[in-house]
Amino acid sequence: MALTLYRRHLASCIVTKSRISARAKRLAMDCECPIWMYGRTRNSLVPRQSTGFTNLPKAEALRDSLIAGSKSEEVHGLRIGECVQKYIASHKHELGEKTYGQYELHLGRLRDYCERRGVFFMGELTVDLLETFKVDGLPDLADTSKSTVVAKLRCFLRDAFRRGWISQSLVDRVKAHRAVYDQKEPYSDEEVEKILNEALNLTGGTCGYAKLPKTFRLLLELMLETGMRVGDAIRINPALVTKGEHLWIYTYLPQKHKKTENPKAIEAYLSDRLKQAIDACEWLSPKLPFYFGSSKNPTYLANEVYERMQTLGARCGVSDCRPHRLRDTFAVRKLLAGFQLEDVSRLLGHSSVKVTETYYAKWVPSRKLRLERLLAESLVNA
Repeated sequence: MALTLYRRHLASCIVTKSRISARAKRLAMDCECPIWMYGRTRNSLVPRQSTGFTNLPKAEALRDSLIAGSKSEEVHGLRIGECVQKYIASHKHELGEKTYGQYELHLGRLRDYCERRGVFFMGELTVDLLETFKVDGLPDLADTSKSTVVAKLRCFLRDAFRRGWISQSLVDRVKAHRAVYDQKEPYSDEEVEKILNEALNLTGGTCGYAKLPKTFRLLLELMLETGMRVGDAIRINPALVTKGEHLWIYTYLPQKHKKTENPKAIEAYLSDRLKQAIDACEWLSPKLPFYFGSSKNPTYLANEVYERMQTLGARCGVSDCRPHRLRDTFAVRKLLAGFQLEDVSRLLGHSSVKVTETYYAKWVPSRKLRLERLLAESLVNA
C-alpha cells in the first residue's frame, strides 16, 4: 500500500454533512480539515498518523520526503541514530547503569558529529570521518577517557558489520587509541594528617556526612587502611566482618565489575583499632555505618564523599583531594613496605596484575634493587 494522504474531516466540515460515501469523504481534499497519512514506504510501515498540516502542498512535501528517505536507506543503509539505539538496546542486559549511560553519551556524540557534517546513514561512514571524529569530536577528554570512548566506538563498528549495517569492516581500519597511563600519585603523610584533621571540622549540616564529622573521618580511614573503593567502603556491613588469625576480615563483592562476569569476592583486612572504632561510632543508618537515606544509592553517596573531600582539600591546602587517592596511598604504602605486586593487586581487587603494574610500576622498589644488582654484577664480571 502506497503512502496515502487523506483529510480527517471535522464535524463542522461541509464534506461531513454531505451524503457521499465514506471513502469519497476520506479522499475529498477541497477543505481545510487536518491531513493524515498511512501506508508504506519502500522499506517501512507508516502507521496512521497526523501530518500536522491542513495545507495540502505541505503535507505532500512531507510524504515525498519520507519516500525519498526510504529510497536513501536502500542505497546507504540504516540511519546512524537508529543503529546506535538498536546497538545499545541489544546490549542493555549486559551493561551496568553507568556503562549504559556512557554508551548513550559517546555514541550520541558520534551521531551528532556525523549529522553536523551531513552524514546521516551508516553506509556513508568512512575511515577518514571516524579518525577525524577521534580528534575533533572528543576535544576535551583526557587521554585515558578518549581511549575508552574509542574502544566503545570500535565495539559498535564491529557489531554494525556483523549485523549488516555496513558493508565493510571499518573496525579493522580504525586504530585504537593507545593512552599513556599516568602513574598514581599518593598523598604524603603530611597531607593525610591534614585531611583527617580537617574532616573533624566538617560541620554545619543537618544530615549525612556533614552532620557526623567523626564518622566521616572514620570512612576516610577505612579507605586508607584497606584500599577499598569509595562505593564499597560506603556499603561496608560490620555484621559480615569475621575474626581472622591476626586481623578482622571483611569479604565483599565489589560494586565495580563487568556485568557479563561473575564478580569475584575481595577480602579487606581491618585492624582491631579500626574494627572497634567502626562498631563504636555514631552510624548513619541502623544497619550500615556509612550509608544513609532510603533513596540514596552508592553512586550518589560516592559523589557526596567526593564533594566533601574537595571541600576539605580547599580548606587545608591539599590539591586534588578526592577519595580514590586514598586507595592509591594504600597501594603505594604497601609496595614501599616490600609487598609483592601480586599481593597488592589481590588486595585492590584488580582483574590482573597487569592492571596494578600499569598504575604503580614506579613504586615497586624491589625491581629497582634487582636491576641495580644485575648491573653491578655485570660490571664486576666485566
